[in-house]
Amino acid sequence: MQQPQPASSPPISLSQGRRTAITATLALLSIFPPLATDMYLAAMGDIAEAFGTSHSTIELSLSLFFLGLCLGQLVMGPLLDAYGRKGPLLAGVALFSGCSVALLMVEDIAVFNALRLLQAVGACAGMVVGRAVVNDLYEGRQAAKAMTVLVMLMTLGPIVSPTLGSLLLEGFGWRAIFVAMVLVGLLALALSALVIPETLPRERRVSAPFRSAARTAGHLLSRREFVVPALVAGLIQGGMFAFITGSSGVFQGVFGLSSLSYGLLFAAIAAALFLSGQLNNKLLDRFDPARIMAAGLPVYALAGLALVVLSGTEALWVFVAPLWLAIGMVGLLSANAMAITMGAAREGAGIGSALLGAIQFGLAFSVSSCVALGGSGTPLPMALGLLVPASLAWLLWTVGRRGQGAEAEMVEA
Repeated sequence: MQQPQPASSPPISLSQGRRTAITATLALLSIFPPLATDMYLAAMGDIAEAFGTSHSTIELSLSLFFLGLCLGQLVMGPLLDAYGRKGPLLAGVALFSGCSVALLMVEDIAVFNALRLLQAVGACAGMVVGRAVVNDLYEGRQAAKAMTVLVMLMTLGPIVSPTLGSLLLEGFGWRAIFVAMVLVGLLALALSALVIPETLPRERRVSAPFRSAARTAGHLLSRREFVVPALVAGLIQGGMFAFITGSSGVFQGVFGLSSLSYGLLFAAIAAALFLSGQLNNKLLDRFDPARIMAAGLPVYALAGLALVVLSGTEALWVFVAPLWLAIGMVGLLSANAMAITMGAAREGAGIGSALLGAIQFGLAFSVSSCVALGGSGTPLPMALGLLVPASLAWLLWTVGRRGQGAEAEMVEA
């Protein structure tokens, strides 16, 4: 059985301009999840009314989308290592676009939620392919920098989506939000076909993809250097999805913001992702990703603790200040955790990217569901949804790195 071979150098040579175009296209593909989640947050009440159901049932569609992102990546990863990066990418984008069209036409909430699950399977293609292509083209700090640029450009999704969604909702109704998803999907499909090259040569592809992927996955999941940063990356993202799930109920329900005011505030908080990404790029000129992780994780956890302490405040800005810091730390830490994880998966970048994504969105589904079940009558469920994953990420990173150090000492002895 053919196994994927380690990539010690980029398989193809590309100009800097082409690499920039690839990164920009991958960033557009990567905004599918925030586009398909953040843009309809302000419209949840209207959608619930249109389908004659409760707000919590519409929140379930959000949790199901995260579940679809988790499961879809486990399918997409093996396909990438067997059939290359481009073909599965185009199929996934086409699926996302088709489901977006179908969501405009349904009238039953069960069908709506099922389509959201399927839409997420298509949406995950850009994320899995993006990480795999970066891993094909870069190593070490350069990989971390490329991942940071990708994450920074991805943040345009959560920055723009809520405000755009609010404007579309007020001007044209909630179905216009899904029209926008269709248009972005078609644009991404065209750019993917024109810009994204095939970065996995045929000689490095595997036969029997799912059997081979299972063996590679078993190998990766047995290695501490892959599992620890992957779990940490998932926990970091878990806090972000606690914010996404709970923010509508907190800011519109508890603090009484209008849909447009909520969209603007969401964008202002999400801007912290972009700013922290720029800071991370500068820090990577002086420090390796592991040192940045060690310094940033306690700050993330302390920001989550401040949110819990302040969850009873009636002053909006008092609550938003630590929330802005916490979301900023997500932007600072995520790219480094992902780069470290993918660096440990070079022998199977497709399944490594899929496992990383599945872990991230599996944890996102769990955190999102807990926040939704906690209700929206108080900010506490959302605050705990940030504190608990951040604290666990800090603990796991600290213990995991100590364990790696002990293993290294035993090998040297």
